[in-house]
Order: sequence, then C-alpha cells, then structure tokens
Amino acid sequence: MSIIQRVRPHIHIVILCLCWYTISSIGSRVTKKILTECPLPLFLGEFQFIYTAFLALGSCALARKYRGVYNTFPAGTFPNYYRHSNEKFNHSTGPELDKQDALIISPSKHIINTVLPLGLFQFVGKYFGHTATSLVPVSTVASIKTLSPVFILIFQKCLRISTLPLSLNLWLSLFSIVAGVWIIVNEDGKNRKSKLNSKDGSYSSSGILCAIISMFIFVAQNIHGKKIFTFKSDSKLISERVHNSKESTPLPFYNNEKVGIKYDKLTLMIYISSVGFCLSLGWFSFLEFPIVWNYVFGNGQSDVINSIPWKLFLVNGTFHFIQAMIAFHLLGEVSTLTYSIANLMKRIAIISVSWIFSGVSVSFIQVFGLLLNALGLFLYEQCNNKNKLKKLRPE
Repeated sequence: MSIIQRVRPHIHIVILCLCWYTISSIGSRVTKKILTECPLPLFLGEFQFIYTAFLALGSCALARKYRGVYNTFPAGTFPNYYRHSNEKFNHSTGPELDKQDALIISPSKHIINTVLPLGLFQFVGKYFGHTATSLVPVSTVASIKTLSPVFILIFQKCLRISTLPLSLNLWLSLFSIVAGVWIIVNEDGKNRKSKLNSKDGSYSSSGILCAIISMFIFVAQNIHGKKIFTFKSDSKLISERVHNSKESTPLPFYNNEKVGIKYDKLTLMIYISSVGFCLSLGWFSFLEFPIVWNYVFGNGQSDVINSIPWKLFLVNGTFHFIQAMIAFHLLGEVSTLTYSIANLMKRIAIISVSWIFSGVSVSFIQVFGLLLNALGLFLYEQCNNKNKLKKLRPE
C-alpha cells in the first residue's frame, strides 16, 4: 500500500511519458508513410514549418486568454503575458495582462540573429532526416541518431573544450552505443536486402549517409541551442544578463554577453519555423514545387508521387507539435536527469515500435543490439550527471 501511495503523485508523469512515446512512435511511422507515398522531403519540411508556427501562435493565443493554460507549462514556455505569478487574480475582470506584451515578442535584430542559425539547422536537419526516412527503416534512422553523445565528446576533445573525464564507465558507454547501433543498422540492412533488389540495396546506402548527416546536424543544433533554450525561472525575459554563469558551453558560438537575452520557447519555435520555411523555400521552389504542381494540375499523374496524403500531413504536423509541448511540460515537472533518461527511452520506443509495424520478424541479435544501445545511453547519462554534481560540489 505504501508503494502505491508513493507512486500515485507521479502517475501523471508516467502517463505523459507514455503519451510522449506513443505520439513520437506513431509520428515516425506517419512520416515514413508520407515519404513512401510522396517522397518529397522539402515539401514535408515546408508543411511542418508553417503548420508548427500556426499551432504555436494558436497556443500563445490560448495562453494569453486563459491563465490556466499559461500556468500548465513551466516558466519560459510562453511570453510573459501576466504580471508576477503571486499577484492577486481579479475575478471581476479576469487575469491581469501585462499590456506591454503582444501575442509574441516583436521581431528585432537580436532575435533574428539568434534564430537564424537554428532555423538553418532545422532546414538542413529536416531535409536529410526526411530523405533518410524515405530510404531506410525508421529504426535505422533512430538508432543512428543515438550516436550523438559519441560525436559530442569527439568534437569537444578535438576543440580542447572541457568535457566528461574518460572513465571506465564512459568507455563502456561509448562502446555499447556504437556496438548497438552497428548491430541494429546491420540487421536492418539484411532485412531490407532480402526484400529489395541489388539496385535498391545500394540506394539504401544513401539513406544511411543522410541519417549520419542528419545526426551531425542534430548534434550541432543541440550544442548551439543549449543556452538559447535554457530559461531560468528567477530571471526576467528579454532583459536577463548572464555574467557569472558556471555552465560550460560545449562550442564557443556565443559569449556570455551575447547569450544574455532569453526568449520563451514558443517565441523561438515560431521564429525558427518561420526562418526555416524561408531558407528552404528557394530549394523547394526549384526542386520539388514543379513536381507538386504537375501532380495537382496534371490529372494526378506523376512519376515521383503516388499520392499526396493531406490528412497524414495534418496528423504528422499535429503530432510533431504535441511532442514539443509535452517535452516543455516535462521539463518543468522533472529533473534534468530524469528528463534525459525519459528522452533516451523515447528513442528506444521509436525503434521498438518501428520493428513491430514493419512486419519483419525481429531476431535475438536485433534485441541484443537495442539493449546494448539502451545500456550505453543510460551509462552516458550517469557519467554526465556525476560530472555535473562534481562541478556543483567540488571537493
């Protein structure tokens, strides 16, 4: 009975994580389905950019009108619509808005300079990620993405930046990650070659290359966006200046003076999506727009497109946005370590679900590779957490 009482306060976290895993896994399968019917990665990316910005604007409007929605998410998710959270609520007039704040923060030179690199990362990352998904199994793309800790350490060592000390657990972690990914990719390749001819088998090598490039972009995006997306609840939006931060930056993209201004996550999401849309618009117009035009206005005939599943596009975009909102909520409910472990479990869930829906029998070697991958990621998070604790409590 005592165990039930201990678990009960955290049931909503468990339910949220299960929803997160389910939506992420189904979203990955929907992406695969879309790119099978309509193998146009730029077209899908453009739709995701504009649809995400639209949903983010709608969420900001709801949070501005209803304080309950605003308070559901941690500080820094929405623009600072309301006065101090401890201010009394006026039941006759409703929640008091800080009238100087619009629906979103107005564009400025600083915010454009902030989101421009992240928008570029999103554009390039989506293109190579979607291209990889159209060519190789979802499990291959997801497992290759789990190599990111390995290359973060390599980049930090090459640039002589402070990083995790090389301990036995860290070496075991890196070995487990690499071995697990190699096993999964190798077994997925065998299953694919058993179904496809030799020409398609060589074509899937391009998919693996695109997945690797997408993973590199993912690493660079995470390193660069770490401080930009970090919001401290005791700081003021847009006016915070960080002078004595002990947090180490993996790559020196910005110094402390330039990273002093903090923006809320929904504002960043809207501007990053808008910048990503604009950056990829030229490429889409030149490479894929003629194909879409000919299909829509050419009696639905195309050598490239089987169909344009508009309903799946909407489902995919909605799932993509809901994933981000769940992640924002979890960041305010659990510790950083717990969130990191939950995030790694999400990747494992995506790989597992992709195997289930692929209709291919899963071998013991594949399961062993998945377990190795999970073990490596878990050990890496432990090493990372111990290193942070040492910095906070130096002996």
